[in-house]
Amino acid sequence: MTSILGLHVARGQETMKKAAEYRQAYLIGRQEHLPTDFPLAVDFEQVLSGMFVPARAYGRLRGLRSPACIVLLSQTMLLVIAHPREGGTRKIVPLHEILAIESRQVFPEGRITIRTANSVHEWPYDLHAEGYVTEFMYQLRQAVLSDGEAAQRSPDRSIFGEPLNHRFGCAESDNLDRGEPLMTRFFSAPSTTIRKRWLFKIKLPVPGEYLAVTSRRVIWITDRVDGIYEPTGIMSSYTPLRHFVGIGLHCQEKTCEMNLVFYGGVRWRVPIQPDFHDEAKSFVKQARRLLVWYEAKKRALIGPCGKS
Repeated sequence: MTSILGLHVARGQETMKKAAEYRQAYLIGRQEHLPTDFPLAVDFEQVLSGMFVPARAYGRLRGLRSPACIVLLSQTMLLVIAHPREGGTRKIVPLHEILAIESRQVFPEGRITIRTANSVHEWPYDLHAEGYVTEFMYQLRQAVLSDGEAAQRSPDRSIFGEPLNHRFGCAESDNLDRGEPLMTRFFSAPSTTIRKRWLFKIKLPVPGEYLAVTSRRVIWITDRVDGIYEPTGIMSSYTPLRHFVGIGLHCQEKTCEMNLVFYGGVRWRVPIQPDFHDEAKSFVKQARRLLVWYEAKKRALIGPCGKS
């Protein structure tokens, strides 16, 4: 694996600030964009995109801490370099090993999580820097999902559940890339339910749930953040379509959920309101048909001799 870093001290960067002086993430496009106390020389001819992520405490009780780091994207890998004060460790994440990418947004904080079979990488950031993070994640998505061209011509798309409300409509728009076909979608809007506890009736919020299969990936969007309904938050996850193994619907008397299984041990358990059982069942059937169709397209491209 070719390195995209030369390990010698970078000088002459007095125009930039030290890493501790930055409070928001920003893009790195050339050597002069590195903080002055980050002694790295980068071959930017091999870099698709780069981002500086400041040190940040996060979590509900601020018990977690993310060190300042630089994240560099090449055609084949992510390279994460911690600040020298944090030990200067380097972590290589091959793009083909990425199983799922998650985005958590609860104002004023966001967090990106990248999962592989053996590791989890998290980068908290200030939502005021969302534009820079969005641009970097777009470049990462194009590299990770680059094999999705097999599914560009899809069957007629099918829509199940309720029409998108404004919030989830914006979330879908933010998640779909230009020209990325949506093949099927299920959505149940946020609502409330009445539960009886002793002599009292309690109104409880029910989070919205969105599932979609596109030409390149499977997407899950919810306002259930860390297992709790979050009226000002949104959580989106996606995994490449090539990792999609299967989907099922499991219902009991008062509960219903869709189970999605992906390679690498990734599983999604998506709660479904019982009123949407029939719509969810139809979505599951359509997703299974698309999975079979996608596998057939892949085999056709590879050919009988294993060559594309």
